[in-house]
Amino acid sequence: MGNNQSDQTSQYKYEDFNIIESLQTGAFGRIYMVELKSTKELFIMKRLSYISEKEKKMADEEIAMLKLAQSRYTVQLIDCFSFDVDICILQEYCQGGNLREFIVKMETWTVEDKMIKCQMIFFQVLMSLKHLHQLKIVHRDLKPENIFLDKDGNAKTGDFGLLKIKIIQSSYLYQLV
Repeated sequence: MGNNQSDQTSQYKYEDFNIIESLQTGAFGRIYMVELKSTKELFIMKRLSYISEKEKKMADEEIAMLKLAQSRYTVQLIDCFSFDVDICILQEYCQGGNLREFIVKMETWTVEDKMIKCQMIFFQVLMSLKHLHQLKIVHRDLKPENIFLDKDGNAKTGDFGLLKIKIIQSSYLYQLV
């Protein structure tokens, strides 16, 4: 595969997993909920096409961003490995779903309970953005569907496919592409 992000030693390979569910398919690739055969632990696997130079560049940039952006307030990158003509990005599975789904669940809650939970989620999202901005990273696709809740209800920012590094020169903001 050349000089890509998965050439480094990987802990896992594609055959280590069972596909539980196809979550999303699009031009960017495919997203699956997978189960590690040996432990039954659940993960999210994103399979990106890795054929053309453009696809390789986009996949390598996304992996580099994921590695750079790691914090307790972001969805964790577990591993990257190649399979066939794809590169697979293995990430933590957030059992609580996304924020859009959670907002619907909260409709039956008391106002006080909603306020407490919303403040906690808001704080955690702000901490994620603070972390990203300290690294000069702009998310560019922050929405409820890209904020995930772990098994303990903690909010984590995810879906970093549109992240971009920004640098400040003089009084202008420039985008690295």
